[in-house]
Amino acid sequence: SLLSVKEGKGSVHRLLQQAMRNCQTDEESRHNLIICIDALRSLWTFKPEEFESWKEALQILDHVKCVVAHALEFELDAIYILKAAQLSLEAGVFSAMAVNAFVEALTSLHLSLSLLEKAKLGRNSSFQRLKAEVLHELGRVYRYQGSYNESERSLLESLEISQLVSRKDRSFRKFVANTLHELGVLEVKKHNLDSAAQFLQRSLELRRSLKDTESESINASCAATLHQLAAVHVARKPPSLDKAKALLQDALKMCRQIGQRAATLKQLARVTIRQGNLEKAEVYLEQALELYLELYGDNKLHINIASVKFQQGALALQREQFDEAYLHFSECLRIRRHVYAYARQVGVIGGVEISGTRKSSVNANPVHLEISVVLHELGIVGFAQRRFSQAFQMLLEERSILENLHEITSHSNRIYQARLTCLTWLRKCAKELGDESEAEKYTKERTAMKKDAGLKAKEKHLVSESVMLQHKVIDCRLLARQFALEKSDSNIVGKEKLLNVLNELEEEICLAPPESMARDAAHFRGTIMLWIDEPISKRRVPILKACDSLRDTLRAHG
Repeated sequence: SLLSVKEGKGSVHRLLQQAMRNCQTDEESRHNLIICIDALRSLWTFKPEEFESWKEALQILDHVKCVVAHALEFELDAIYILKAAQLSLEAGVFSAMAVNAFVEALTSLHLSLSLLEKAKLGRNSSFQRLKAEVLHELGRVYRYQGSYNESERSLLESLEISQLVSRKDRSFRKFVANTLHELGVLEVKKHNLDSAAQFLQRSLELRRSLKDTESESINASCAATLHQLAAVHVARKPPSLDKAKALLQDALKMCRQIGQRAATLKQLARVTIRQGNLEKAEVYLEQALELYLELYGDNKLHINIASVKFQQGALALQREQFDEAYLHFSECLRIRRHVYAYARQVGVIGGVEISGTRKSSVNANPVHLEISVVLHELGIVGFAQRRFSQAFQMLLEERSILENLHEITSHSNRIYQARLTCLTWLRKCAKELGDESEAEKYTKERTAMKKDAGLKAKEKHLVSESVMLQHKVIDCRLLARQFALEKSDSNIVGKEKLLNVLNELEEEICLAPPESMARDAAHFRGTIMLWIDEPISKRRVPILKACDSLRDTLRAHG
């Protein structure tokens, strides 16, 4: 027999597989590949909202990834290319959602895009729908990884395609709402709260306008958006905790899906902790953890479970239950190290060679902000327990990650504040350990960081008096031309991006000296604001004329 059977499962040795493939003609290989695609489609029953389907999907996930990879090698009919692309999309969703394998998820999703490009179906509606879905999922996975710029690019492209499709197929408006929701979540992560609220509110309004408003899936989607709107209220300064709590309670009433209910309970716990109701928060967290364990089954190393563990640690720390806090944060760290293992750091940290005593522990830490956050909390717990050497070690590991992130991330202000805080705690630990020279070193480093940040801010202000205004004018003109040349009035994102840049342009105009191009820039901005809300037929000509006039100004300034 060609099959080797072990524990009820049959397999073919890798070398035998290769020999069998080499014996086939291209036509035979193509025919067999088609059979495999059809067979896997019949076996693949994964549905994100039905966690009962996850276990079966896991059994054939590797088969799906292998077969769709071979689909790129052969000239298949368009229908089978679409089938393979759909399988690869769903494999990517499963990898990200069920097992937190983000690198594998990206591979599957990019493979799906490659298959779609190979199909060359252009404006075919099925092709467009599938491409929009793949880009949407790419945006989500990039957000999970903290790659916010890539996430935004994928989501905006997905939104553009889905808006076009929805004009002919109104049922696809549901997907438009999904992408608006995802853009809102991304803006929450970037702490652009006003923009986040606008995206989420539009998503909620569109979802509520759909005909099947009583269906469970629509209710679940609305609950998810209410959940994120609550997150916006929590993140504001000062936070609107009562509004957030009301939204979350509404979301709980609407949704029966396990994952969404768990996420909402987790967020309710955050709100009630900040309101001082610690007992209620503890109940919410226990309920959330119970639901997640039911949802993920054997896969205990899931990012959502880590998130609950982090909140349980924060709650225990607030209650000064330091031993419990240490256990919760340690479990959170163990899971996050596993989930973010793709970002593992090796060798040198921030240009400094790692000592032999620290190398093994530092190498265990992926370069990810979520890892640094939990290390910081473990450092605080150790300090509270008067385990100063242990706290010092945790804070050193946090610092290593932050130094790396400082070099590679675009979220500089958040990293800057985290670095300052870390240095403060390192100084406190050094003093408690009796090492005054080390404490003085961290004091000087912190002072130098703040001085450097002040100089950069001053330099940025001086530059904005000349070059920065020109750069903002160029950005604004580009977006204005794109907006004027739109073929329909439905591109919400394009208009919002233009409005945001116009607001930024106004700030640069105020900073710029009178002899610069500030006057022409102000006139351009006024013209755009005058016509931006008009329909295409009225706005196109005056906006394009304003862009041409601004082009002449830019040329005059070199």
